[in-house]
Amino acid sequence: MTVGRGEKWPDWRRDVFGDPYLVWHDGPDFARLLSVARDEPEVVARMLGAGMAARDPLAAESIAALAGDGLAPSGAEGLLRAALPAASGTFQVRLAQALQVLTGDEAWAEPVASVLAAGAHWGDRIDAAIALAGFAPTPRLVEALARAVRDRYYLVRYHAANTLLRYAGRRRDVSDHPALFALISSGDDDTKPDAEVTAQRAEAARRLSAAVALSRQSVDLGDS
Repeated sequence: MTVGRGEKWPDWRRDVFGDPYLVWHDGPDFARLLSVARDEPEVVARMLGAGMAARDPLAAESIAALAGDGLAPSGAEGLLRAALPAASGTFQVRLAQALQVLTGDEAWAEPVASVLAAGAHWGDRIDAAIALAGFAPTPRLVEALARAVRDRYYLVRYHAANTLLRYAGRRRDVSDHPALFALISSGDDDTKPDAEVTAQRAEAARRLSAAVALSRQSVDLGDS
């Protein structure tokens, strides 16, 4: 996967995926990518190489989408592995997700969990919390997500709670569990939580962790 002279990733990205803001806001649609990959695999390989060089998370996501259809470019796994040591934030999350798809190895959850724990930007932590729903639950991941339920930022807490609910086999979002939702949504995201708010978020984390641990049994989330 090398970059040809004159190839410009931003232009090709826009042509294949559309307006960058809409891609960020609505999520990427990979239908055109898959079509182009069937007709021009060499071009796709070159351009995804350019996207990876630009540290664009969408390039890594694209490799995962192609791999899911058996269209991953030759050398994709090596490219992803080579990029990971210097990666951070959402780019690191997408690399790990793509490597999971390519290798089937659940151990790629670890780079995602590390972003959830220490991501410098709340958006990176949100992406990590959502991404972990695609990995098999382990005590390490449950613990990381439970800590994120106590995060300073509401949307990090919200998505971490949703992933824990998925681990517990629950289909509804946390907003559909009124008592639990009240626990994670209390407090001002822009101020240090007071003791009561801290205790409420800790209680939400406890209930969600218990639901995962006892997912084959009926666990009361406090909504009855």
